[in-house]
Amino acid sequence: MIDYMRYCGDNINAVTRRGFLVSLMVSLAAACAGPTRTSSAKRERELLEEASNLYQRVSVDLISHPGSLAGRLAFAESAREPVAVLDHMRQGKLDAAVFAVVGDRPVLRRDPKSGRNRPFREPEPGELFRHTQSQLDELLKEGNLPVALSPADVIAFKRKGSPCVILSHEGADALEGNLSRVRLFYDRGLRVLQLLHNRVNELGDVQTEPSKHGGLTPFGRDVVREMNRLGMIIDLAHSSAATAQGVLAESRHPVIDSHTRPSALGQGARFRSDDEMRALAQRGGVVGVLPLAQKGETFDTFLKNIDHVKSVAGIDHVGIGTDLNGLGADTVVPTHKEFALILAGLLARGYADGDVAKIIGGNFMRVFREVTENRG
Repeated sequence: MIDYMRYCGDNINAVTRRGFLVSLMVSLAAACAGPTRTSSAKRERELLEEASNLYQRVSVDLISHPGSLAGRLAFAESAREPVAVLDHMRQGKLDAAVFAVVGDRPVLRRDPKSGRNRPFREPEPGELFRHTQSQLDELLKEGNLPVALSPADVIAFKRKGSPCVILSHEGADALEGNLSRVRLFYDRGLRVLQLLHNRVNELGDVQTEPSKHGGLTPFGRDVVREMNRLGMIIDLAHSSAATAQGVLAESRHPVIDSHTRPSALGQGARFRSDDEMRALAQRGGVVGVLPLAQKGETFDTFLKNIDHVKSVAGIDHVGIGTDLNGLGADTVVPTHKEFALILAGLLARGYADGDVAKIIGGNFMRVFREVTENRG
């Protein structure tokens, strides 16, 4: 059988991780099953060899909240210090991960009925800006975090054998209606900006709250244009359908939805319809598939979601957004050490090497290049 210990590190004792590995082995066994046990084992070795070759390609997690960014939602086995997070990425053969600060966290509270984080009060003036800045300060305080400011930086770090970080702000609540802050965060090293999170803010509406603006606001349009000018990636995650439609109409560049799932395969307030995903793909964007685990869902469920997004949006528009720690334990990819297993799972499912390379990071890198090379 596959040497999973080699890919997952030393700590394989947690029930959640055992369940993850069992579900993955079932998926691979089904895909590799042949007339004899010998042929099945041979196929598994071939998959690992193919996966090893794919490590030469760039792999990117479209969103995560590791270390100090995890807040109260940290998974039990998640690394806390930046050096340990990077080691997890190295073990998982992950070249780059989008690290996202969360602006609206001080005003959120878990709703006991829905189980979702919802705003319970209005923020004080300047509160979310200060909170976001403090998160960045905490993340960068060691001074040696390998932050990539461009696609070329990602490649350069990979050549040196070092995983790297792409900074993001989930929610953009720190803007507080001030357009000049887009440039401020760009200058601090952010290259991705997710316009909304769990509260309706000055830019538009969210998927999980009643509409207030009817879509993208005039300030939201200004932010989109400024991000296009600077060369920042726009993230539509959590944006309502009307808000997302407004962004697609306004932006000159492709955008991403860093972490979502197809509503055709399950009900969820944060899922996207086939029409929404097609619209994003038609503008050259990328849909990040979320490895959510709820109600008995397994790693195979995650792969089926990837299959569906591929069939609807096309292979050039699929990515992986783990939302690491944002999901707590409700995930089939509990740490970045498991990212390598996504490659093996896709190969076992019959995906060609080139298609796997696109999904695990190639499509994101294409958008990153287009956004940065056509800024201004």
